[in-house]
Amino acid sequence: MTRKRSLILSRRKFIRAASVMLSVGIGGVLAACAPASREPSMRIVYPEPGVRVPEARVPIHVEVRNFRLVRPGAPRPGEGHLHLFIDVPANSIADGQIIPLDQTDKYVHMGAPPFNTRTLSLSPGVHTITAVMADGTHAKLPTPAPVSVTFFVQPPPGT
Repeated sequence: MTRKRSLILSRRKFIRAASVMLSVGIGGVLAACAPASREPSMRIVYPEPGVRVPEARVPIHVEVRNFRLVRPGAPRPGEGHLHLFIDVPANSIADGQIIPLDQTDKYVHMGAPPFNTRTLSLSPGVHTITAVMADGTHAKLPTPAPVSVTFFVQPPPGT
């Protein structure tokens, strides 16, 4: 009888422990299956913040999520194209204002493929590049929020 009773207690403990582990496991699976944020966002993948770039021709690569990159045209919700601001803060152009296309030393239009990559020729020194989204008419959009990266372009060897 004592042996049978100890087996019953062991089974109860086992079942309790198993049910706790199962509920923790199910919670983890549900969390993993939860939908990712559907908010539009972007980040500058290259160059990384603070990096020393060895040459004046610097590729800029922007990752955009939950927003469709397209050529300029009639504005549609959820789509647009990028502009890169060179050493100019995002707030230099108010939301809804047209980003200039004739000031290529400050504003680089990215409304043609590849929609998220451009190579810029920059002088030696510290530079801040800000990626800004625009609609089909080049009007600055507040979403996804602008992102910036600051890095250093090294002078050519021997200077």
